[in-house]
Amino acid sequence: MLGIEIGNFNTKLLVGEKKNKFFGKRLMINTPSNVITNGKIIDINSLADVINETLKRNNIKEKQVCFTISSSNNIIRDLELPLMKEEEVEKALYYEIEQYIPDYENYVIDYRYLPNIAEKDKMIRVLIASSPKDIIEKYVKLAEMLKLKLEAIDIYSNSIYKACKKVNLAEGIVSVVDIGAVVTNVTVIDNGNYIFSRSIEFGGNKITQIIANAFNIDFQAAEEYKRAKKFIGEENYKDIEDTILLSFSEVFQQLSRIFDFYYATYHKNIQKIIMLGGTSKLLGLRGYVEDYFRIPTFVIETEDYLYFLPVYGCLLRGE
Repeated sequence: MLGIEIGNFNTKLLVGEKKNKFFGKRLMINTPSNVITNGKIIDINSLADVINETLKRNNIKEKQVCFTISSSNNIIRDLELPLMKEEEVEKALYYEIEQYIPDYENYVIDYRYLPNIAEKDKMIRVLIASSPKDIIEKYVKLAEMLKLKLEAIDIYSNSIYKACKKVNLAEGIVSVVDIGAVVTNVTVIDNGNYIFSRSIEFGGNKITQIIANAFNIDFQAAEEYKRAKKFIGEENYKDIEDTILLSFSEVFQQLSRIFDFYYATYHKNIQKIIMLGGTSKLLGLRGYVEDYFRIPTFVIETEDYLYFLPVYGCLLRGE
């Protein structure tokens, strides 16, 4: 099976192997400009052409595909319901959906049961995942244009959760912070149990643009600077550091609220932060995040995990 994640900056393709072995053929290509915005495919023909060319050039013969979608328009809610019969759960969920998604008829909605955090819990935990129909329909059409059988479309945070659990990154109480080009996804995992996730409208493109403006260079050159120069914790770049950290400040505030919500709800503290995505490698950022939250913070060093965990997770069916 083939897993595909179409990001605003890069598109990742991963061929799954038997027994869910992680290291199948993996490819990362530049996403053409202006073909996708916040998870919504705008120019499906250009996107299909570049993916088809990549599949042919790399002799990929897979006939089944799964997509994982990152978008701030996705709505994910974890609910607790009183113990009830299964047929009653669906009725209760529709009532809850109306509260969280007022225009729910314009969304594709699915749900699954979650394990309880404590054995004594007398509640039912349910995860509701939804994405706008106009986003989903384009991915269905893309699979048809690629002449692939669509097996599943997964929500990004669910993909991250499944992958982290599979590769043993979900031990303890973990917040996985994946900084994409446009959206940052935050997923909280408690000893292998999915707790909740949130999306923040912030991505590495903002940092790249700050660097481009500061040096009067183009976006691609700024991306190279972002990887090579230490802008955080280096006196020579103090002005740029201040601008970068100001840009991050709203994200950190939202993360603080997420961590406070987790503590207020479950009376537990986040034990570690795991950072994913290319921007997590911004020199000096890991130490700054650790000092800011006073929580041990780790950046995944293995490039395959750093970039391909979400697309790997969408291939893990039934996990």
